[in-house]
Amino acid sequence: MKKSTRYFVVAAVSMLLAGTVSAQVVETTTYDDGRVYIGQRNGKGKIEGQGTMTWPNGDRYEGQWKKGNQEGQGTYTWANGIVYTGAWVRNQIKGHGVFTFPDGSVLEGEWTDMGTGTGKMTWVDGTVYEGSFVSGAAHGQGVKVWANGDRYEGSFVQGHLSGQGTRTNIDGSSYTGQWLNDNFNGKGKYVSADGEVMEGTFRAGKLQ
Repeated sequence: MKKSTRYFVVAAVSMLLAGTVSAQVVETTTYDDGRVYIGQRNGKGKIEGQGTMTWPNGDRYEGQWKKGNQEGQGTYTWANGIVYTGAWVRNQIKGHGVFTFPDGSVLEGEWTDMGTGTGKMTWVDGTVYEGSFVSGAAHGQGVKVWANGDRYEGSFVQGHLSGQGTRTNIDGSSYTGQWLNDNFNGKGKYVSADGEVMEGTFRAGKLQ
């Protein structure tokens, strides 16, 4: 069930065809579940065009709609302060878009789903990650450069250095090999800042 109120007519959209002027009707619709939609509809009454939907929990979408779906360009603001601006297809995040987080961090990329795809995450301290993401976390192959200049290139699992990779630090030390949850773990080679070499099997960051 829904209740609609036609409350505002956007007129004077000049059309240089036979001197005609077209008008679009913007309606407010309140649904039984608490959602409120303010925007355009097509001739069949479906939400279509530009509009804003607000959910009872405070989530809000403002942008383009097609046949009742969020489709095209739009901005979704979650109640927790996360904001996404970019492409949508049938209510799903698909295409190029940018996530902005409450702490000021920014994630931009090409998405096949919510935070899944290839992109670049920039944290407020200047740390940057570029590569594959799954559900908003670094996952797959990528490169992370910390604010101090340390650099890791290799495999990530749910945001952690895991798999095969190389970390090179600004003090001259480096490690190439296997990782697990941000620690040396498996076969690898560590070179200290003063040139000492340790090679073999590591467990939790220590040579066995």
